[in-house]
Amino acid sequence: MTRTRITPADFARQPELSQHARRSKAVARALDQGAPSLPFSVTFTSFEFEDFLSQLTPRRFELLRLASKGRQSIADLAQAAHRDQSAVSRDVATLSRLGLVRVELVPNQGHGRKKVVMPVATTISISASITA
Repeated sequence: MTRTRITPADFARQPELSQHARRSKAVARALDQGAPSLPFSVTFTSFEFEDFLSQLTPRRFELLRLASKGRQSIADLAQAAHRDQSAVSRDVATLSRLGLVRVELVPNQGHGRKKVVMPVATTISISASITA
């Protein structure tokens, strides 16, 4: 059985690994230092959370689920969700404002540029405490 060693050069060849490693180190440092909040996390007040939930409609959540499968164009998401492309574009803009997805303009073969949607996080955790 052959084992493959991961070296720093592997991270240089794959920018997404390098970015992931930097973010992981920042989170680990914050945990080690007992920071009150972690980098790359978002904390809402109860009022902000209520607004957040009201904007995360079932159709937008479906787009978020579809986007979590990897980089997809607005057109691909619209086709997968069986929805109009302009409606999907508006919903993706809302998901972007909520900080759940990132949208990049990339070259489109022979047709200018297209918007590609990428998830910002793979997990959304909700923790609530109610104080009297």
